Amino acid sequence: MVQHLSRAVGGRTRGGAIACAVLAVGCLALGGVFVRLSEAGPIATGGFRSLIAAPMLFLLDAGVRLRRGSQPQERIPLRDHVTIAMGGVLLAIDLCLWNVSFFYTTLAESNLLANLVPFAAAIYGWVLFRDVPDGRLVLPAILAIGGLLLLTPVGVHTDPRHLLGNAMALATAFFYTGFLVVAQGLRKRYPALRIMAVLSLWCAAACLAVAILRGENLLPRSVMGWLLLVALALTSQILGQTLMAHAMHFMSLQLGSLFALLQPVAAAVYAYILFFEALTLSQLLGVVVLIVSIYWAKLILGS
Repeated sequence: MVQHLSRAVGGRTRGGAIACAVLAVGCLALGGVFVRLSEAGPIATGGFRSLIAAPMLFLLDAGVRLRRGSQPQERIPLRDHVTIAMGGVLLAIDLCLWNVSFFYTTLAESNLLANLVPFAAAIYGWVLFRDVPDGRLVLPAILAIGGLLLLTPVGVHTDPRHLLGNAMALATAFFYTGFLVVAQGLRKRYPALRIMAVLSLWCAAACLAVAILRGENLLPRSVMGWLLLVALALTSQILGQTLMAHAMHFMSLQLGSLFALLQPVAAAVYAYILFFEALTLSQLLGVVVLIVSIYWAKLILGS
């Protein structure tokens, strides 16, 4: 009887975790949709995404500390503030490139190329820490190159703007990996919510500065425009990441990684419904090949 009850509770917990992961993927994939619909410029939208999220993160951090009865938090030393600022700038560059890429390429391709983090992480480890990349990554890397060629075939008929958008999306994977390297070092000393709250302020400042230099429209023109920015911060910046983090407590890293790779699929569905974007058969095959290669690489790096 106890065993049956244990299995039922475990199954319910696992089912809830899967539901959270699916909802998280749906929220994260909405990022490109809100950027496209935003009345502000794409980079300004990224800045407001972080700026609106920052006070929410501060409140969440304060709530967690109160619930745990933690001691008053210590001041962050200047050296760590500089490191947090560097992480914020890296995340800002990631958002700048990614948000602009949505206007040059499809939402599915942009989301997919930004997920090539495992390969970017291997390159970072090699360059920064002299860690020789795992030889088992060679085959997934070759497979990923094949997927990229199917996704964006190189030829005389290729639209240069489309290639530019894909190049921007691909570059985001490297800047996002740099942000992860910085955040990982800080996470050893500070709670994740506190790091992200302060880091979001730096990210917002950098994005808005770039938006001003580009002459973008900084402020939404209507109440609906502001609501879109709030929805972007809640879904892509807060809800998506929080739900995925919660789901990962109840499922394996491999299963969680597989769910994360459904983000480009969700983005493709949104783009097809809202913007009438459709992928060709070869591009769909490229999407499948890239998802397999990324998942393969994650399995290797996670082992």
